[in-house]
Amino acid sequence: MDMNTVDMAAGSVAPEMPMVPASSTQGWLDAIKERLSGQEPWAIELVIFGLGGFVAGFLLKNFGKMALIVLAVALAVVVGLHYTHVYDMPFEKLQAFLGISDLNTFQDIINAKVSWCQNHPVALVSALVGLVVGWKVG
Repeated sequence: MDMNTVDMAAGSVAPEMPMVPASSTQGWLDAIKERLSGQEPWAIELVIFGLGGFVAGFLLKNFGKMALIVLAVALAVVVGLHYTHVYDMPFEKLQAFLGISDLNTFQDIINAKVSWCQNHPVALVSALVGLVVGWKVG
């Protein structure tokens, strides 16, 4: 007899399997968020930006030249289509997506990025280290 059967002659019952609560039907992303909710913000930045930098470095090393060529050709096609009025680029939506407005100058955008870097040094260093390690591994 195996362990999962009931032995009626001896009067013993095999141990029950633990029941999973009905509320544990959360997705994997919710499980990750719940697990990280108690962590320090700098630790989360360290992991996320470190992994992102590693992936970016690895991909740049292996596919950088090809990606640059594809990006340049796609940009040339979009600019050409906009210039010939075949396709009108919705710059308002692009600016909203990038988080900039008509009133922002290039210097304002640079200042905002530098300010973010000053406020998140752990993320910046982690991303740079991940980028270098990903470049070396790739």
